[in-house]
Amino acid sequence: MKVSYKVLKKYIPDIASPEQVAQDLIMHTAEVEDIHSQAESFDNIVYGVITSVENHPDADSLKVCMVDGGESEDIQIVCGGSNLEVWQGIALAKIGASVLWHGQWDPVIMKKTPIRWVDSYGMICASEEIWLKDEFPAASETEILDLSSYTAIPGTRLDEALGKDDIILEIDNKAINHRPDLFSHIGIAREIAAISGKKLGYTMTRTDFSTLPDLGITNDIPTVVKRYMGLKVSGVKNIPSPDYVLDVLKSHDIDSKGLLVDITNYSLYLYGQPTHCFDADKLTGNIHIRYAKEGETFTALNDKEYTLQTNDIVIADEKWVIALGWVIGWKDSAVSDSTTNIVIESAWFDQAVVRGTWKRHGLRTDALNVFEKDLVVELRDSGTSLIMQELTKHMPDRKLVAYTDIYPKKEYATEIDFDLDHVCRLIWKKYSKDVVLDILDRLFIDEKDGKLEIPLWRKDLTNIADIAEEIARIDGYDNVASTVPRINLGAISQSPLYLGKREARNFLVSAGFYEMYTYSFVDEVLMNKALSSTQQLVPMKNALSEELTHLRWELIPNLLKALEENSRDYSNMQLFECEKVFLRPETDTVSEYYELAALMQSKSDIAYYEIQNTLKDLLAKLWVLKYELKTAQITPWYAHATRTADIIVRWKTIGQVWEVHPKAIKNFSLSGRVWFFTLNLEALAPALHGLIKAKEVSSFQANSFDINFVVDLSTSGSTIKATIEKSDSLIQSVELFDIYENEEKLPWKRSLSFKVTTQSLEKTLDDTFKNDLIERIVKNVEKKGGNLR
Repeated sequence: MKVSYKVLKKYIPDIASPEQVAQDLIMHTAEVEDIHSQAESFDNIVYGVITSVENHPDADSLKVCMVDGGESEDIQIVCGGSNLEVWQGIALAKIGASVLWHGQWDPVIMKKTPIRWVDSYGMICASEEIWLKDEFPAASETEILDLSSYTAIPGTRLDEALGKDDIILEIDNKAINHRPDLFSHIGIAREIAAISGKKLGYTMTRTDFSTLPDLGITNDIPTVVKRYMGLKVSGVKNIPSPDYVLDVLKSHDIDSKGLLVDITNYSLYLYGQPTHCFDADKLTGNIHIRYAKEGETFTALNDKEYTLQTNDIVIADEKWVIALGWVIGWKDSAVSDSTTNIVIESAWFDQAVVRGTWKRHGLRTDALNVFEKDLVVELRDSGTSLIMQELTKHMPDRKLVAYTDIYPKKEYATEIDFDLDHVCRLIWKKYSKDVVLDILDRLFIDEKDGKLEIPLWRKDLTNIADIAEEIARIDGYDNVASTVPRINLGAISQSPLYLGKREARNFLVSAGFYEMYTYSFVDEVLMNKALSSTQQLVPMKNALSEELTHLRWELIPNLLKALEENSRDYSNMQLFECEKVFLRPETDTVSEYYELAALMQSKSDIAYYEIQNTLKDLLAKLWVLKYELKTAQITPWYAHATRTADIIVRWKTIGQVWEVHPKAIKNFSLSGRVWFFTLNLEALAPALHGLIKAKEVSSFQANSFDINFVVDLSTSGSTIKATIEKSDSLIQSVELFDIYENEEKLPWKRSLSFKVTTQSLEKTLDDTFKNDLIERIVKNVEKKGGNLR
């Protein structure tokens, strides 16, 4: 949101400096992102008058000019302008000025420069050289900026001569989305007056046109268009706009197109009230507010044709759609220099519907930005009244012809019971009634008989807690002393899920993984790259963009996208994310849970062991010491069908591990191989930080040996591991550390290698025990179909 300091000063004559105003807004209302002074661009650039033009002695294309720049003597300038004339008003860049030079991006500082052996003490500027190309387009590259139509004393700063001496405050929109009244100059002026205690010299115009004949408007959709007004005026002309109107428009970089167009933008930026003017002679019959017909087309003011849908609101006459409510008007109904009769439109449209129209058609306007904030229905007549005030001032012969205001359900001001003691308790500060009433008066809130009447533009104030917040905000949060709450909080217990998320993040970061925070949304393109679709995902009713249409139900696709975007600069990356995913078990229900997902990119085959060891160490960190890996029953779309395993904890599948499918890797333009694991943290939570049974520590040495078996492909490693563990009570651990498969050497078989560790509390185990144990292990495994290799 941009506001003009010049306009603010018009309504608050004793307003503080721009810097102090910005600081007050930051401390009480919203962040001020920037203070831009238009004058800064014109330092050492003045209005000058050419007093003589002579040919350059050594260059046919150059002239030697003498320029009156307000100094005691004229200034000599060498210039190649094609339209130089004596007594011509020009923009003179004196020594020290900063200008653009021959299309360069970086400005050049003016200094005394000999040009073909003739000294030049500055530059006569073209419009593009002083950032005025759009406002003063040149007919050719050699044409200088002709300011002869401006009346100024030579030496006057150019920003003053051109009226570009304003200061623009840019306010962060995000902090005021709940305050539609602040999307206007008057709204910001009211806020500054309330904060500073200064008087606001302005009263909003509201005129009653109800005595005029009916214009002929019907509203077929009153639930989404709660109010629609049309006022027909004759005898108007599209004359140039006055400076005070242009000051408001310039703050938003809006070019003037004549008063009949400018006053609608004036209403938008001064009042925050969007309006529109139709050329009445280009309309046919009555006006109808309705939904669009399927396939109906509409050519907008931007010269683009749009095919409308049945949930787009349109304003139509008897033949054509004349506006897409409230986004943009019809090209053929626009006012022009020949317009003499107009229809002024002002309305209230449902914010969700107009936002949907923007999403579907990609049409974003400043008017739509205000409509999204849910305008006050009752105040929609103020924009029409302001326009008529300006037309009456500049066109006294204009005539009011007809008027219609379709407003079936009137909106009234809110009333709130006033309880000073309750307000003080909420703020935790004792206020006197006089102080509170003074603050409320500055906010235009009236107190009468114990009731507070809220101004119409403050629809965000609905209860006494809102009033308390306003009092604390205007008084200043710094004036509210910090106190320790008088309550016993007791011991705070942290849930296993919270602890698990925190420890998992810390472990993976320490293991060299980068944590990612990706959008919770995906689209069809991303899911197709991950070898899936959005068919089973939860769709968004009001998607943020075409790339964010569905809620994700896995973290891996977004992580693959992040890996793709970062792989241009980095190789062999390790990424993880711990956030919510969303499922749709049934058509009308959505469930969600926290998932942990990690990716490891590598060109090495041993990455298989690295991702498995990372998973093992992570689960150990979470005190999940018993788990097993089994061939995946259902393989994710993005995973390799024969290289994916389920992670089993307490007989439940809580995740999956291993390799991303080569097709998915190719789709994301990745090199090498990519390994992954996912964990459902909420399913894992009951097993986190489980009780560990204490065991006596043996004082005798532990012994380990490796043993290898050949088994059928259908025999799992966990089955053989359990068989080995049952062979003797002195076996402390069995670890599967290698799996070997080769169709030529071991057809329909695989080789499993285990590390077996034994230890006794009573003695050192010798080779006799070891050999005997191996025999027993071999016999037990043979019963499962395995053979010692």
